[in-house]
Amino acid sequence: MKRKLVTLLLASSLALSMSGCKGTAENTPQTEPTEAPAELPAEEVPEPTEEAPADVVDEGALITTGGKPWIDSNLQENITEGMELSVKDDFHLYVNYDWLKNAEIEEGKTYVGAFSQASDATEEKALALLNDESLTGHDAELIQAYYKALMDWDARDAAGITPIEGTVEAIKAISTMDELSDFICDMDASYFVPVLTSPGNTLSYEDSESYITYINNDGLLLGDPAEYSERTEMGDRTYEANLALTKAMLTRLGYTEDEATAMFEDVIAFETKLAEVSLTSADAMSPDFIDKINNVYSPEELKELETTYPLTRYIEACGYGNADCYIVYEPAVIERINELYTEENLETIKNSMLIGYVTDMAPMLDNEAYDAYIEAGSIVDGSTGREDYSKVAASRVRGSLMTPMDRAYLERYDAAEKKERITKICEEVIDVYRDMLAEEEWLSDETRDLAIEKLDAIKINAVYPDKWTDYSKLDLNGLSLYECQKAITQFYWDQDLTHTNGKVDHEIWDFDILEANAYYNPQDNSINMILGLLEEPFYFDGITDEALMGSIGVVIGHEISHAFDTNGAQFDKYGNYSDWWTEEDYAAFMERADKLAAYYDGITVWEGQNVPGQNIQTEAIADITGMKAILKIAEGMEGFDYDKFFTAYAKVWHELNTREMEFYYCTQDSHPLSFLRTNVTLQQFDEFLETYDIQEGDNMYLAPEDRIMVW
Repeated sequence: MKRKLVTLLLASSLALSMSGCKGTAENTPQTEPTEAPAELPAEEVPEPTEEAPADVVDEGALITTGGKPWIDSNLQENITEGMELSVKDDFHLYVNYDWLKNAEIEEGKTYVGAFSQASDATEEKALALLNDESLTGHDAELIQAYYKALMDWDARDAAGITPIEGTVEAIKAISTMDELSDFICDMDASYFVPVLTSPGNTLSYEDSESYITYINNDGLLLGDPAEYSERTEMGDRTYEANLALTKAMLTRLGYTEDEATAMFEDVIAFETKLAEVSLTSADAMSPDFIDKINNVYSPEELKELETTYPLTRYIEACGYGNADCYIVYEPAVIERINELYTEENLETIKNSMLIGYVTDMAPMLDNEAYDAYIEAGSIVDGSTGREDYSKVAASRVRGSLMTPMDRAYLERYDAAEKKERITKICEEVIDVYRDMLAEEEWLSDETRDLAIEKLDAIKINAVYPDKWTDYSKLDLNGLSLYECQKAITQFYWDQDLTHTNGKVDHEIWDFDILEANAYYNPQDNSINMILGLLEEPFYFDGITDEALMGSIGVVIGHEISHAFDTNGAQFDKYGNYSDWWTEEDYAAFMERADKLAAYYDGITVWEGQNVPGQNIQTEAIADITGMKAILKIAEGMEGFDYDKFFTAYAKVWHELNTREMEFYYCTQDSHPLSFLRTNVTLQQFDEFLETYDIQEGDNMYLAPEDRIMVW
């Protein structure tokens, strides 16, 4: 439903991870985010960085004016005193003007809005638990031990960079390709080091009840492979940021700034060759993405894919050598790695591993390293200052120890009543969807019947699960931060190994229920309305029916809609990747979806930048269809106040972003910008136009023949 809030895009340690109501990590596509397959929090999964030459970035490069038919009101610089406000011309700005003019993005943050308000409320409660010495039990021991290690700056500063020096020296000592392969396949030596590829288990696309072992390739320093052929402003900043962090870390390890810069440039040149055959962000948001990554290999076929890089040996060393089959997300990248895995590139590959490792570890070390990490991140995301670290630590505890944190939270803050109420609302919205599908004249009876079967099979995961992962074997007492990190990572690794060739337990939810978000998971056909979102302004005691339906109601409608967007529609009622449409119906569906994308293509966000309609197609379908469902429910509610409803909806999407993040969201994210989620969604409906007497010639007016409802 929303993009995940981020500190931002620096690879590995600063890896960007967005999704959900507001955009997914890994190459495992889903309409809404789940955790990485091995259940590691984003900062712990080795991922790439991003950067740009300092002399290229121009503070004034991004022109933010000239939007049509609306200004980008997510940018506070566009909100001025005395603006002419009209409910008929820009509903989002009309409703949210005072808030947009006066709200402030906190230090260390890139965003403020309704979702951050809900997140802050949950964070405050979680932080209280972490400091509550009266808590007892294993869950409390785990979360408080990790939090204590994170907050122990005296110990972190005393240790300095010593926790990483042994691994750094081991990488530097590699002198032959055989030694390189030995290092990669030595799990103790290469712990936390990005070694070009990584295996793990994920749900099979063909059989949602079973796990399949995946082979992924490590990400790139600039993030989107497209940045290596045509650098954008975001790519420039990402380059600069990662270069700055690289120099900060390597100079502490004895390198000169010139040496660090040369090593970094060497890695960029190496990655440029990988980027040539890598899937881009645009590929990841296209309807045929799963076709591109669902490449299943038998063990024998996988062996044939290997020529120079020790792929099968590495997989065996990781513990996944007994898998019945493998899904290789990007075979072309594996082939390119084989081509580049030569004596000629030995030092380059060492540089890649070294830079990836030290920048990944920066936020887990001392104040000097952490400050370098924060400063690098601010180059990319436009944040200023350093966020209160107790909040950062609480967030890391939630990300790294999801289940213990969630259970401790539920023990203190009972949510049984919320679970019951949210479940009932979900059931009510599903009932409305059944009527909507029955009324779709462009669907054949054959496809309609299967769509309704899928709708009826949707699993409602409301608020919290009844079954949890067992953490009894994890012990963090007395460990340093680095030791905690390794113990937690090893725990998830061991847990993931038990999934090899195994069956999926869908009763266990593999995501943080305290996140202010909501999800649809196509691979088990579930909507996930979780606890973290059930805070003000979305949900609170005394909320009116109109406000509830304009916030939580529309979110639920949005998530159900994902079952029938251009991604979700490729999965059947069991969560299997399956073509259940007639050829004619699917062609008609895509024609409607393409009309939606084309309409968004025509919207100018600021001078020279239009919305990439194909990128936001799935989320826009869900926005509009979710609104349609709730308006149908409103028809049957006596005395329903549409003004209160539409106003509540617009307030859900009020937000301010840094200009850097707004550029990223506009060009790289799968969600429409929030002011468009208000205005474009509402202008599709007669109820909205009639409530405010909006007529042809008004900016908010859209003629019936131009409307873009897919469902």
